[in-house]
Amino acid sequence: MALKDAKIKDESELESLLVGDTNQIEEGFKIITHQRKTYGQNKLDILGVDSQGILTVAELKVTIDSNQLNQALNYYDWILEQGLDWIIEAYKHKLKGIKIEQKMPQIFLIAPDYDDNMVREAKYIRNDIQLRLFRYVAFEVNGEKEIKLMETSIPKIREIETKPWTIQDNIDYISEKSVQNLFREMMQKIKTIKEKQIEEKSGNWVVSYWISGRKFCEIYPKKKWFAIGFKTDENEQKWDWITNITRKEQIESIFQEKVIKAYNLMKIR
Repeated sequence: MALKDAKIKDESELESLLVGDTNQIEEGFKIITHQRKTYGQNKLDILGVDSQGILTVAELKVTIDSNQLNQALNYYDWILEQGLDWIIEAYKHKLKGIKIEQKMPQIFLIAPDYDDNMVREAKYIRNDIQLRLFRYVAFEVNGEKEIKLMETSIPKIREIETKPWTIQDNIDYISEKSVQNLFREMMQKIKTIKEKQIEEKSGNWVVSYWISGRKFCEIYPKKKWFAIGFKTDENEQKWDWITNITRKEQIESIFQEKVIKAYNLMKIR
């Protein structure tokens, strides 16, 4: 068997190879129509349906084309304007035994390679619209041209890193200055129980306190007050909370009667 690299001369040849063997696109893929006129003189390369019954717009290129995705979206828009029911009725003679699912159609781009800017744009297509990119390679087998499609992944959108709150972030969340001061005072009191042994951790809307790897107390900032949670049994299962803390006498009694007891329960485990 003689095998050598080949070149696809134009999109018509690429389309012909795919139409001649639709399993090259995807196993079970069925073509409904190709070169279908849409807006003006524009023609949709391939309209098909995959093995799951999802209507598919395929846009073909034989060179890197930064406008490929934009063209596919124009055809996609035309499909949505016509509506799935119209497509089903218009091509019922091609759809015998094929059920088109009432889901958003998908887009296949097929090309030898892709423009970096276009791939970047592809990341931001709506999540309910599946967009797939296929690179093709062409070769000759005993004088006959064949192609093979290889799917290429679209990079994921880079998420903005959410940094955990600092102690100051928790304090600043409280809008009342007097309550901020009480919040600071309670933190200081807790740390004075055993300053070198107690670990203070900050999270979003919470500051927690630990002894020997066991949490015994948490403080939760609110806009005009704060709350305290504390352990109430030595098995680390039960918690209790006091809310709406806004006065100095509250933190004095809570510290003596609740927080120190919670610390001792965790310390003796």
